[in-house]
Amino acid sequence: MATLVEAESSGNPYAIGVVGAQLVSQPESKEQALSVAKSLLEQGANISVGLGQVNIKNFTGLGLTLDQAFEPCPNLTASSQVLGDCYARASEQMGAGQEALKAAFSCYYSNNFSRGYEREGKPGSSYVMKIALNNEKLTSVPEIGFKPQDIKEVDAQPKTPDGKPTTPTKALEDGNGASQKPKPADDSMSWDVLGDFSNQSK
Repeated sequence: MATLVEAESSGNPYAIGVVGAQLVSQPESKEQALSVAKSLLEQGANISVGLGQVNIKNFTGLGLTLDQAFEPCPNLTASSQVLGDCYARASEQMGAGQEALKAAFSCYYSNNFSRGYEREGKPGSSYVMKIALNNEKLTSVPEIGFKPQDIKEVDAQPKTPDGKPTTPTKALEDGNGASQKPKPADDSMSWDVLGDFSNQSK
């Protein structure tokens, strides 16, 4: 979870990511975060919040409220449930182990097992690569056994202005009896993909 939090929010419990948009600055307190999040939701925005950037569409299934989502413990509990569900789904397809764990991080990021390998932004690292790089810094997490050289990245596919692929790729788990547990919403983007939190979204 430490590697995931570093990739998703750089440890900012009040982080808010907006799918298809950017915030001028990030909230600096829970009160600000709640106010900004409520305003965005009133405008119909699709947001992810907190340490693990839990998407609003998953709140009901996870039993999470907006107020709780900006508290570290409930947010990390929800995040771990989503990641665990992704790992279970990946393990059904490819067996337990590091390949399934890599796929699970991709699933956490995008709700499929492939998009997390696409290079994005600058300098052009994929989400799964960021997880591997973060884990090298956090040597107290032995459960993650893959390293940056184990990640086979691909170039990002062309996307429409709202962030959707122009030619949708069928997710590996589509149509294969995926778990009925809550899943992260499609295109749930981390607000700080470069891992350099500076009070601005990506």
